[in-house]
Amino acid sequence: MTGRWNLEDLYAGFDSRDFIADYEGLGGYVERINAYAASLKTFADVSALVGEIEQYYSAAQRIGEYAGFVFSADTGNQEAAKYLYKIETLDAEISRARVRLSAYLAEAERSGGMERQAEAHGLGEYIYQFKRMAEQSKHQMSEDEEALTAKLTATGSSAWGMLRDKLISDLKCDYDGKKITVNECRNLAYSNDAKVRKAAYEAELAAYPKIAESAAACINGIKGEVNLLTGLRHFESPLAQALFGSAMTQKTLDAMFAAIDGNIRHFRDYFKAKAAYLAKISGAAESGAKAEGLPFYDLFAPVGAAPDKVFTYDDAKKFVLENFGRFSPKLAETAREAFDRGWIDVYPREGKVGGAFCGHVYAIKQFRILMNFGDSISDAITLAHELGHGYHSMNVMKERILNAEYPMPLAETASTFCENVVNNAALAVLPDGEKFQMLENSIQDAAQVIVDIYSRYLFEKRVFETRSDHPLSVEELNGLMLDAQKAAYGDGLDPEYMHPYMWVIKPHYYSGQLSFYNFPYAFGNLLANGLYKIYESDPASFGDKYDAFLNVTGKMSVRDACAQIGVDVEQKRFWENSLSVIIERIKEFERLAATAV
Repeated sequence: MTGRWNLEDLYAGFDSRDFIADYEGLGGYVERINAYAASLKTFADVSALVGEIEQYYSAAQRIGEYAGFVFSADTGNQEAAKYLYKIETLDAEISRARVRLSAYLAEAERSGGMERQAEAHGLGEYIYQFKRMAEQSKHQMSEDEEALTAKLTATGSSAWGMLRDKLISDLKCDYDGKKITVNECRNLAYSNDAKVRKAAYEAELAAYPKIAESAAACINGIKGEVNLLTGLRHFESPLAQALFGSAMTQKTLDAMFAAIDGNIRHFRDYFKAKAAYLAKISGAAESGAKAEGLPFYDLFAPVGAAPDKVFTYDDAKKFVLENFGRFSPKLAETAREAFDRGWIDVYPREGKVGGAFCGHVYAIKQFRILMNFGDSISDAITLAHELGHGYHSMNVMKERILNAEYPMPLAETASTFCENVVNNAALAVLPDGEKFQMLENSIQDAAQVIVDIYSRYLFEKRVFETRSDHPLSVEELNGLMLDAQKAAYGDGLDPEYMHPYMWVIKPHYYSGQLSFYNFPYAFGNLLANGLYKIYESDPASFGDKYDAFLNVTGKMSVRDACAQIGVDVEQKRFWENSLSVIIERIKEFERLAATAV
């Protein structure tokens, strides 16, 4: 068994008759979309235009996903890279049509007839999307300005982002007498050897000054462009624009962060407990670990003894299916279909990207998962996580295509929920030694998306504010990053060993189209935890409610979608209940850490 995914349901290859015909047909869709948009006068025209957009999106997404899947499994495939670029270029050709459609819908909304007209023309399912487009029109420049901006960003923020990626890909660290890439150096943070972790951290920080000035130019260029366009599009701030794009209210964000602020001390206790544990097992003088706070280089330090058991892919499939089945037969059946039909690319190999992801293809109502399985139980948790994305996709793909994409804050909910299903099952059966490891991995992940994400949010907010006055120097950026880490980590982090250059290495800051690519991670993780608590209190009726919730995530705001499952995300109490799931794990970790030898 090769463990390679089967893509033949998409296309047999770039030279296949179906692929060539579908790609050549895209130009016709673009021409018709622009023609309908140019003469948009009635709702009948809207119906015709939307029909063309639906067909274009379905065909373009199928081609784009196929090219993306091929490229991810083989980054040397030049045909895949070529078609990814071609799809992106084609999509830019209909930007003017989007502006005109939004303006027409805004006028229809003002006249009070949009909902009636949409229903009359068979577009009632898109009322939410139409209202979003109408609202978007308030934040659009003229057609010519938007078209020009789309072209200029290719040589502006997009170019700055590509330069930053190039800088990172070429950056080498001087470690142990040899030069290694910065990513190889950062991976040593997971070493069992405390001396290795510290030396790698020092080598990493020593490397960043080589590219810091260039990286500062990149982040200044991007954030300056966003500040300018935010004002021209009549948003109060880049954060307001990010919230609009996420279909999320400021009240929701405030409630979530208020709950985090009120409970962040528990995470700091976890960091200190881990520091004390590391100091106990290896000696503070040797590891640098102190009971007061955890050095940054020990955030990912492993705990406990490595388990001897090899957890094969077949073990993982059996474990996932068994525990998914306890929650929902439909969830288990979706996972079984993915296994049986070869929708998962399983093992690492040369030329394949790292990490894991799930992508769906609306035209054929399927998904594909890429992972790098390494025969551990943590890989089984990753498999469950990605299958959660797949299950979410299968639910939303029952809707019309414009309702089949959901906002980023909801994107990590189903995946984290499925991770909880399997993670909690594992914690219930593992002996204390292995449980200690898995528990710490779970808390470590949560701390990243709660505490570190909070520091990134605080940093980005201050960068935007400062950039509106002047470009930031390397020293200013380092200072803002340290301030943000102190505010988020508090006394849980050793002040002598922090990470002032985190703004250089994290790619999330280097997008002109997606600012504040941080708080949605905290949202998704905590929402999943809150939903799991609801499930535990009433498992018999939760499954159907959960499916209904997933179905509407693409055609409702975040607040309204969550209300469908009985959750008020604008109330601090919900987020406190969600955090209690992690807090209980932290207390169990502290117990095990105190007794570990």
